[in-house]
Amino acid sequence: MSSITEMIERAAHDAESHQGGPGQIRGQRRAGAATPAVLSVRLTAEQLAELTARAEAADQPTSAYARGILLDALGTGERDEIAAKLEAVLRHTLAPEVLARTS
Repeated sequence: MSSITEMIERAAHDAESHQGGPGQIRGQRRAGAATPAVLSVRLTAEQLAELTARAEAADQPTSAYARGILLDALGTGERDEIAAKLEAVLRHTLAPEVLARTS
């Protein structure tokens, strides 16, 4: 087998076995998505350490974790989308008298 073929096979194997992780994740822009803006935030060393620890516990990069917190606070985060979907499903499946008791 030629050295080029071996290198290609090794690269393919490495790419398939790559698990990613913080610092190794490369974002991709969605088709039609607006140009992202960058926000700079100042934190104390203690605040950054706490944020980093929470991100690691959530198995997320620190910036992705912080972005999620900000979007949730704005009411446009993933949790809000999940809550809205869950509410729609519950409203569709529960009897009106059950919903009346929880409102």
